[in-house]
Amino acid sequence: MAHVVLPAERLPVAHAADVVVAGGGAAGIAAAVTAARLGLRTVLVDDASFLGGMSTGGCVGTFCGFYRRERDASLVRLVGGFAVEVMDRLAADGQCYGPVPFKATGAVPYVPWALKRLYDDVVDAEPNLTLLLHARVVRTLARDGRVEALEVSTRGGRVALQASYVVDATGDAAVVADAGLPTERGTALQYPSMMFTMQHVDLEAALPTLLALGELLERHYESAGLPRRSGNVIPTGRSGEVLVAISRVAVGGRAPDATDADELTRSEMLGREQADRLGAFLRAQVPGFGEAFVADAAPRLGIRESRRIRGIYALGGDDVLGGRRFADGVARGAWPIELHADDGRTEWRFLDDGLWYEVPYRCLLPVGTQNVLAVGRCVSATREGFASVRVLGTCFAEGQAAAAAIATALPHATPLAVVDVDAVRARLVAIGAL
Repeated sequence: MAHVVLPAERLPVAHAADVVVAGGGAAGIAAAVTAARLGLRTVLVDDASFLGGMSTGGCVGTFCGFYRRERDASLVRLVGGFAVEVMDRLAADGQCYGPVPFKATGAVPYVPWALKRLYDDVVDAEPNLTLLLHARVVRTLARDGRVEALEVSTRGGRVALQASYVVDATGDAAVVADAGLPTERGTALQYPSMMFTMQHVDLEAALPTLLALGELLERHYESAGLPRRSGNVIPTGRSGEVLVAISRVAVGGRAPDATDADELTRSEMLGREQADRLGAFLRAQVPGFGEAFVADAAPRLGIRESRRIRGIYALGGDDVLGGRRFADGVARGAWPIELHADDGRTEWRFLDDGLWYEVPYRCLLPVGTQNVLAVGRCVSATREGFASVRVLGTCFAEGQAAAAAIATALPHATPLAVVDVDAVRARLVAIGAL
């Protein structure tokens, strides 16, 4: 491969802060808002034009991991703090509902547009928080496990951000990887999906068929060339509108690598093609969809898995299914192991009713780090552990935990690997986290 040599440069320091959060998805915004509320000078950067990551840009449409199922089949809140604030504020405006029982767990459908606007309002209300949109971290300046600055490309040019601590919420562990700290990716990645919205649906006529959607998709999987054998059509709560989750994108017969620019580009295009084709399938096969149309596809492909850190501890499938608790637990999880695998299949492994597990602080700690934590899709886990912990409920909780850890470490410039985790847990309790 040919190379070019770049000259040494001097970049202006646009912001010097206590913490920089790279990535504004669920984990990143939870980290940034919580840090600001704890009194830390915080900068949040994201390369999109809005916040929310997969929850808005990917139009996920359901908060998963917010509830656990008890032995009597009742659903009980699993998360607290920022996640509950978001859910309750949306519910107050009629923009989410639930929890809705789903398999052996529960989910909370929401309107992605409303969540996008809510995030704007939340960030705008925090005086300690500076937001940079259309801003991509392109280089990490690090030495001996300590990130000293981030080079960020903005529409006005490249600038530097300096902070005592950094949170990698990029979804691809981009900061950690560029800092030279170890990362890894699974040998068999989960397949991504393209969510899309349909409008003018007669839900009353459609409901009987939608309740057996899996049977319909399985029956037509081969003959119609469908990408997936199961899925969901989610009413948004707005008249005649649904979110459709039946896409699955492959490149060359396998899950694409979202850190590869060529594969990601091709996958985005394939996702939109699938939205058109699957919309036509629903119009032809489901009563009530005859006058429906695809209003829009999500702004970005719904990536489930790419690259993550190699942490001090990797959450495993046995930890999830066994409801394991840890002395350094900082977040709760109970979503089943949900693997989007080959041949259009989705493999489910459920926790027993009444069980929930903890995510240990060590899963947020890259090996060799001094001042970086990783949250969201970046956390350290095995393939099976990651298939549970990747959902929005645990992402919110990990972001809060990262902020609490940095607030605990900052007064004495403590390396994050030796921070007092009991003090971190006490801070989390104080802000309403579970």
